[in-house]
Amino acid sequence: MRYYGAKTKLLPFIEEVVKSTGINGTSNFVDLFAGTTSVGQHFKKLGYTVYSNDMLEFSYALSKTYIELNKEPEFKKLKSKLKLKNGLNSLFDYLNELESNTKGFIYENYSPNGERMYFTDENALKIDTFRTLFEEWKDERLINELEYYYLITALLRGVNLVSNVTGTYGAYLKTWDNRALKPLILEEVPIIESTTKNKAFKKDANELIKIIKPDILYLDPPYNSRQYASNYFLLELIAEGWFGEKKPEIYGKTGMRNYEHQKSDYCSKNNALNALEDLVLNGSKAKYILLSYNNEGVISQSGIQKALERIGDVETMYENHKRYKSINQTVEDPQLTMEFVYKVKPKKTVNKTNNLTGKEWLQNSFSIWRELGKTEEEKKLKHPAIFTIKLASKLIDTFCKPNGGKILDPFAGSGTTLIAGLLKEKEVIGFDLSDKFKDLFIKRATHSYNFNEYNLKDNYIINDSRLLSQYIEENSIDLCITSPPYWDVLNRKRTADYKNNINYSDQNEDLGNIEDYNEFLQSLKDVTREVYKSLKPKGYFVLNVMDLRKKSNFYPLHMDASILAKEVGFSLEDIIIWDRQNEYNNMRPLGYPFKFIVNKVHEYLLILRKSE
Repeated sequence: MRYYGAKTKLLPFIEEVVKSTGINGTSNFVDLFAGTTSVGQHFKKLGYTVYSNDMLEFSYALSKTYIELNKEPEFKKLKSKLKLKNGLNSLFDYLNELESNTKGFIYENYSPNGERMYFTDENALKIDTFRTLFEEWKDERLINELEYYYLITALLRGVNLVSNVTGTYGAYLKTWDNRALKPLILEEVPIIESTTKNKAFKKDANELIKIIKPDILYLDPPYNSRQYASNYFLLELIAEGWFGEKKPEIYGKTGMRNYEHQKSDYCSKNNALNALEDLVLNGSKAKYILLSYNNEGVISQSGIQKALERIGDVETMYENHKRYKSINQTVEDPQLTMEFVYKVKPKKTVNKTNNLTGKEWLQNSFSIWRELGKTEEEKKLKHPAIFTIKLASKLIDTFCKPNGGKILDPFAGSGTTLIAGLLKEKEVIGFDLSDKFKDLFIKRATHSYNFNEYNLKDNYIINDSRLLSQYIEENSIDLCITSPPYWDVLNRKRTADYKNNINYSDQNEDLGNIEDYNEFLQSLKDVTREVYKSLKPKGYFVLNVMDLRKKSNFYPLHMDASILAKEVGFSLEDIIIWDRQNEYNNMRPLGYPFKFIVNKVHEYLLILRKSE
């Protein structure tokens, strides 16, 4: 089957790497990105128990047939109904001799009759006839699940030979290819006989790995930005069918359908490394992990190396391979690619949370954090409540995986959290109401930290953080760190340290301008709810707050903030005390000599976590 990224020619190379692990054919072999199943088929022939997975339905159909099916299907009920002789040839003779008169979805949309040239009218009618018949046989229970997918596979094989495309289905040719003019013929599908319990899956690879235990975990994720769901949408459509509620809406010149729900993070430069890191961490229970990748992928070789080294020792092998020819390729483009196979033997104990050493983990686990004061650059700023780079960096190191990831600060202020994230090579996004502080962030990032101004403005959004979901996709943020206004305390003269009132802004939407404490808490809760929606499952939200006193009244903000966060859905995992005593050098004896009052020289870091 014509398929981008198929490993057919690399099978001897991959087999050699597998043999070097010493794990023989009595073990299981898990292929999480199966595609056409060429790798899975190869190792099934070698006696391995193969688990084959892919998110696409047409690949799942191939896996059910080539991997899960261990002997030729018998079609007993169907043959009895149709009065056919024994043997598969009688069934295929019956199918190929059928009169094709079903003017269905393919004929109406993907043939010249539908003003597209993926298939001739005659072949489109045949596809509609076969596909409709297979669905009817399944609904009438004349065929079982494996027999159904066997027929779907036979149809996909036949369709692949008469499609008027260059290889992928993103567009059709404007003139007829000779292959496309041949009649569609269905042929028997060769089955690999086996006595092992091979299994096909159709799941997100990053979720499936959590529930299986591989001996050999083979990973062949997409390398580039081409989404397979769009490039093979027509095979996917034929495999899924268009019956009942499945009938899709199509659009555009090519008749594409919506494939948003099938987009892969591995095709996104922003998400691929993070997805891979998550996958290999959860796959570290395997005896060996093998990763296929090439030198033109969206993940750099150094990024892959770092991600794999987190879980074990890495050995890298490569082989030159003829480059896939696309319709846009020029003579200047390289003719060969370097195909790598990374072999990893996972360590017994793997740090899946962050990249801290045991010693660093111990230090960060102490409940009081000190020596995280302002840098000289921060001391010169005029922001009324600076959150330090050292603190933000330590939080990122503790609660975020080292490679990739997106960090949010809904009260960005002077941009400290954003700068710390950029220094850690994270994707960052911040919100604030003040243009003045956005300008300060850009000035800091460019002048003091040498970041290019080009993308910085897009990282900082001027709007109310209660509107986060209008800008940020749900379940897209890895870590949120923020220090909201501590009610309206900065708007009032302070008695503890003689400082004058300095407000953030004059805007009504500013939480620091709300005079009523309960109203302030409700607004903070609204922001917290938006943060919850934006975070990925199990993502952390570190909320920096301080308890307050107004005249004779004490307000335990850290307790109230914990309660409202729980009401939104967060669990309170822990509390860290941020000791800031060294920064307070002009304190006065509060209440002296009439009533003892505590000078607060610490703040709270509430460690909140989103549920599964």
